[in-house]
Amino acid sequence: MHRTQFFAKPKIQVKYVLETLLMVFMAALISVLVMDYRIMHSTFAENLSLGEVNALIYAVRTGVIYISVIFLVLVFVKSTLFFHHLIGPMVVIERTLEVMKEGYFGGKIRLRNHDELKELAESIEALGRIILEESAAAKLKIGDVSNKLNEMKDKIGEKNYVEMKQKLDSSMSFFKNHFGTEAAAKLMKK
Repeated sequence: MHRTQFFAKPKIQVKYVLETLLMVFMAALISVLVMDYRIMHSTFAENLSLGEVNALIYAVRTGVIYISVIFLVLVFVKSTLFFHHLIGPMVVIERTLEVMKEGYFGGKIRLRNHDELKELAESIEALGRIILEESAAAKLKIGDVSNKLNEMKDKIGEKNYVEMKQKLDSSMSFFKNHFGTEAAAKLMKK
């Protein structure tokens, strides 16, 4: 599964980027209001004319606005990249879990070097390996039961033998089709 889109889940990514930008904007607005208040109510403002106080407030506001705009741009770029490296792996992990839900295990989750959630991907891969190993053991047990059934064919009767053999063959078919790296690899390439 090769990712080709920068915005894998645009609604989620845009939502959190906008929330982050809104917080930065609110911080800038609060900073301007606090500075205005502090300037208007400070003791040194008493010695200035109203025009000088307004000029000082304008200069402070302008400086805060310039700094805030620069900070907003930086936060936008950083949060967009962060969510790209977070949401992208989430999409890959969701697809992998969908594959596993269908009964295909043993695949490798491929993430890029700078992606987040690598530990989660490794845990899911380990879970798939455990299930695959357990299914291999179950497959061996079904094979043993099938061999024992063949040995007991004459004792249990043809009708019972055929019915039991079909059930075992059906179970073995399920394991062949759903478990193993080959089956998982086919589905992961979709």
